[in-house]
Amino acid sequence: MQIKYRITLVYTFIVTVILALLCIGIYVSSVQNREILFRKRMVKKAQNTVELLRTKGFDTSMVRKVNEASSSLLYDKSVTVYDDKGQLIFNFTDKYIRPIYLTPEISARVKENGIHYFKYGYRDAVCVEYGRTHVKYLVLVAAYDNDRQEWVDFLKLILLASFLFGVTAVIISGYIFSLRLVKSFTTLTNKLNSISTTDFSERLDAGDGKDELQKLTVTINDLLDRLQISFDTQRRFIDNASHELSTPLTAIYSQLDIASQKDRSTEEYRKVLGSVKDDVKGLSLLVRNLLEIAKASGSEKGIELSFVRIDELLMRITADIHRISPLYEVDIVLDVGMEDAADMGTFGNEHLLYSALRNIVHNACKYSSNKKAEVSLAVEGNYILIFIEDNGPGIPPEDLKNIFQPFYRSRKYHNVIAGTGLGLSLAYHIIRLHKGDIIVQSEVGIGSSFKVVLPISPDMSR
Repeated sequence: MQIKYRITLVYTFIVTVILALLCIGIYVSSVQNREILFRKRMVKKAQNTVELLRTKGFDTSMVRKVNEASSSLLYDKSVTVYDDKGQLIFNFTDKYIRPIYLTPEISARVKENGIHYFKYGYRDAVCVEYGRTHVKYLVLVAAYDNDRQEWVDFLKLILLASFLFGVTAVIISGYIFSLRLVKSFTTLTNKLNSISTTDFSERLDAGDGKDELQKLTVTINDLLDRLQISFDTQRRFIDNASHELSTPLTAIYSQLDIASQKDRSTEEYRKVLGSVKDDVKGLSLLVRNLLEIAKASGSEKGIELSFVRIDELLMRITADIHRISPLYEVDIVLDVGMEDAADMGTFGNEHLLYSALRNIVHNACKYSSNKKAEVSLAVEGNYILIFIEDNGPGIPPEDLKNIFQPFYRSRKYHNVIAGTGLGLSLAYHIIRLHKGDIIVQSEVGIGSSFKVVLPISPDMSR
């Protein structure tokens, strides 16, 4: 079922139930009020009859004449009056109407409550105890509210007509409302369909409204912005990866092709193989970095997590960096205030964290003038702070905002220091995957400082 029909049905059902309950309430309360008013008229009739009987100069015949004269007020009425001894002292009935006589049951009800309402055939009846002195009277009055039945029938007709008119109006207005609402979503859907994966430049018109549709439009526009950034980054990454992969492969093919064109000496073949070996080594490093970036770009649910001691990780990196080059040196300084080893641990993937920190430390050694990196470890609140500093040439301000982009390398050092341009990008993705952050400060000619922030996690093995 289409949503416009569902909205119309739900809207109609809710309002119909409300209208039905309202009509029923009006009907019940109106009938009850009419009945109460009629009962008051009968009680008033009983009181007037007793007052006339007690008035000097009025005998029963005169009281009977008064009742006959007021026949238009109460239809098919009968009035019966008893004294406090149960003796009948007055009786009046309209023509062809049977009077009501006092019974022990009626008398008992009146003695208990002072007044008793009941049905006598098709008529309403009341028995009331009345008297202002020591003399008490029991008065029984019965009558038929002929106007009430006509009034009730008219009320039913009015309420039924109002109900049917209201339901019809609700169906029509609900359908028009659903069309306007669905039209907004249809326009939104058509606009979304016009936005293709090759062109994310178009955005939805949020308008000036402050309703949920405007919030949805803003949310979709924000999503499109994030998707465009992601696709642009992916496109640049693929372009750069294709170029970086094709360059060493082309160089390897060219060298082997030239070497195979004629016989060469052992020394010449050795030089060609050495050059090919360097290209293969660079290609292997590039592929490994690409695989690690792909792994780091996933979610934390897709990787193996455990408690990782950051201080132990840095100790392993120190030895690894020294194996890369005997010239590289790493100085590690631990916060002397940390007595609990758990303060140095976080919850994450040990291999990925090792790779991220190793890349930053390796960069610091590679770019430092003395090939030395200074690493310090501290705790601040619920976070581990890792400071990695070098005394290299520094990063120019125009390059600082792009250093975490894949394959980005400063033109100033592009041909001076070898690299793939993936180390810092890989480190950034890994740290962000672990709900951390990397903050960089650099000054040209003085050096750079990388602050890695990681959340502290308790050692679950203890």
